[in-house]
Amino acid sequence: MILERKVRKVAWIKAEKAGIGEKADSVLGKGTRFEGKLESEGSVRLDGFFKGSIKATGDVVVGEGACVEAGIDARNVLIAGEVHGQVAAWAKLELTATGKLYGNMEAASLVVEEGAVFQGDCKMIAKDRSGGPGEGGNP
Repeated sequence: MILERKVRKVAWIKAEKAGIGEKADSVLGKGTRFEGKLESEGSVRLDGFFKGSIKATGDVVVGEGACVEAGIDARNVLIAGEVHGQVAAWAKLELTATGKLYGNMEAASLVVEEGAVFQGDCKMIAKDRSGGPGEGGNP
């Protein structure tokens, strides 16, 4: 199942320290569960449970209390909740003090706050990957 958002709904993201995305085009609210393939040409905020795969040309924010069992491929990724899966952030990956990442990651820039949990392998990639997820610029 592909979830495509044609109507752009703007919601402010409360990730004050993140510097990652000031608004989200698509939101999975607290108490909501979804399984499938999520593709977005904008930014996504997840505050509920998601299982599957996520690909976004913008930012992905996993809010505090959210649980994600998915591979994530996006420009910037902020994790304040829990993620089980591989994360590819072709610009910046940030783990807040409440964030937990169980899986491998690759990013051009990595920020890990004290208290964050990361179990997996880390690969730093070239910062010149301007094409976005799934495109060239990364060897």
